[in-house]
This record gives sequence, C-alpha cells and structure tokens, in this order.
Amino acid sequence: MARIRTIKPEFFTSDDICALSPLARLLYVGLWCEADREGRLVWTPGVLKRRYLPDDSCDIEALGAELVTRGLVRLYGDGLACIPSFARHQHVNVREAQSKLPSPSGEISVEFPQGREGEKGKEGEGTDVAHAQALPENWKPDQGDLAWAAETRPDLDGAALEAESERFRNHALANRRTAHRWGPAWRMWISKAHEPARQRGDKRNPVEMAGDNLAERDSPAQWRARLARYRPGKFWLEGDWGPRPESGQSRVPPGILADWRRQQEAA
Repeated sequence: MARIRTIKPEFFTSDDICALSPLARLLYVGLWCEADREGRLVWTPGVLKRRYLPDDSCDIEALGAELVTRGLVRLYGDGLACIPSFARHQHVNVREAQSKLPSPSGEISVEFPQGREGEKGKEGEGTDVAHAQALPENWKPDQGDLAWAAETRPDLDGAALEAESERFRNHALANRRTAHRWGPAWRMWISKAHEPARQRGDKRNPVEMAGDNLAERDSPAQWRARLARYRPGKFWLEGDWGPRPESGQSRVPPGILADWRRQQEAA
C-alpha cells in the first residue's frame, strides 16, 4: 500500500542522490511511498516497476542494484528491504499502522517523532552525516574494488581503470564531493565508464575518433540544458559528459561551447 511521504529541497543536491541515474532517483522516491513507518518494505522488483516506473523502458534490477550499492537501500531476510535513513527524513502520520515486517538483524527499532522533522542532514544519505568526508589525498580503489571491476567491467584494462580513477578523483575534488564510503562511489563511476574505443577494434587516433564521442550522440538541446546553469568548477558529470567545458578538451559542440563562453565573459 502506497503512503504519502515528504521530500526535502536538499534531496536534489545530495551527493548520494546526484551519483544515481535519473530513474534510480525516481525509484528511490517511490520506495519511500512503498515503505511502512519503519522504512521497511517487501522487495519485489517486478511489482515496484509496475507501480513506480510503469511506462519507462528500464532494467529494474539494475536500478535496485544502484540503490543497494550506494547504501540507500538494504536487503535482508526473505525478500525484504529497508531504507536506513528513512527515520531521519520522514514525518510519519501518528495514525499510520505499525510495521508488520520484522526488523533487520541487529537493528534497533526507533520511534518516529510526533512533531515536525527536526533532524539535520541531507536526504538520501544512508548513515550519519557527521561521517561523510572529502576524498582523502592519494585515494585509490582497494583490492576488493579492483576485483569487482575486473568481473564487472572486463573491457577496462589496468590503464583504462587508472585513467577513469583519475577522472573520478578530479571530479570529486573539483566539486568538493563528500561520501561516507568512497569505494561504492568509485564503483558507480566505473559502471558508467565508456568502453575504450581501441578495445572496440578502432585503430584511429583520438582526433579521428572525435565523431564517435558523446557530443555526436547527444542533441544540441541536451548540451544547452547542461550548460544553462553551469559555472566553471561547479557540478559536471565528466564520466557521462566528458571533460569540463573550460578544460580545452570538452566534447561540447563548438558552436554551443562558443555561445557559453560568450555568456561567461558577459556575466
């Protein structure tokens, strides 16, 4: 049974949420409606797809995996799930029925406040906000992360993983990102990395391959929308959109990029 839930403005700028794909974000919001007052729900991906993403062509299992990987959803028991941060971000109606689902092993049930929300913290974070930290200097993926990458992304060799890791570090530092655990964030980045062109059998040099990059596959309207509110050094999905507009290596179409630069100079 779906319930009425609330959403905070900071949800849209939370680091954990921004790292998700758009449909995973929408699914996450849908899970709030699905969850009972303790943040617990029956984990049935097919049913969740029909209820919250009925007209979207998507892999509901992959979207669910995004949420689990980020720690936003925890699976437990026999087909059950819970939302760890639910109690901090939802004001539950006092008349809502008590949960009929068992609590996860080791979890202490917490009573919801009867008044308005008073907790600090950004919506979407799976653990205490105080534990979020900036990317440590010289951070590198550990052996577990590398083993995961070898199994999940065999198309990325050691050099490609190192290059993507460097982009990940630059993105996190430039945007002042924080996270509770950086391993899952890195894995999400790697999962979205583009397959190296040379591994597809392309023998051309990088300049000759320019026609195959994302700028050619994205519409001008999409690029203009991305640049509409962008300012140098601010949020930019380098893993999906390529180097930053101000980097000199941008994938933004030249005409659109020139318009953006003129706007920046006039501002």
